[in-house]
Amino acid sequence: MRATRAGAPGSFASLVGRFQKPLYQYLRLRTRSAGDAEELVHETFVRAWRHLDRYDDRWRVSTWLYTIARRQTASFYRRRADAPSSDELPVAFDPRPDPASALCAAEDRGELWDLARRLLASESFDALWLRYAEDLAPREIGRVLDRDAASVRVLLHRARRTLAEHLERADEETDRLRSARRA
Repeated sequence: MRATRAGAPGSFASLVGRFQKPLYQYLRLRTRSAGDAEELVHETFVRAWRHLDRYDDRWRVSTWLYTIARRQTASFYRRRADAPSSDELPVAFDPRPDPASALCAAEDRGELWDLARRLLASESFDALWLRYAEDLAPREIGRVLDRDAASVRVLLHRARRTLAEHLERADEETDRLRSARRA
């Protein structure tokens, strides 16, 4: 970021190359549309370029970019007065050598994120995504969500508990159905 602010050739392009794919995945889950996610990634980088002077060196570049992306998404939906559609979620790439295992793991992850999107409030989902998909610390997530680190930890705890309770109920229902079929 320092090189970009200093006007070093290619430094902003390097930032785009580094963060384009993770931002796209984050925005794809929020918008459920590949086209909308691509548009928002572009808008995020344009806004970042225009406001390089607002970047605070105390924070990671990823924190700053996710904050911009989250705000761009909110503005996008206000402009469109539209809710996310229920398109298919992208399957995450898993570089393990066994293709069958990779496919199963990616499907499980996709289903878990889809479940989280359906069950959790937007802010809770964002906190969970930023923590586990982007590996941001609670303090950095707080910066993105405009909350303190303690409230982010509470959001994360409640989101994990909600998902665990839902999965536990689903497992119990599956066991009950299996027992009924055997009888």
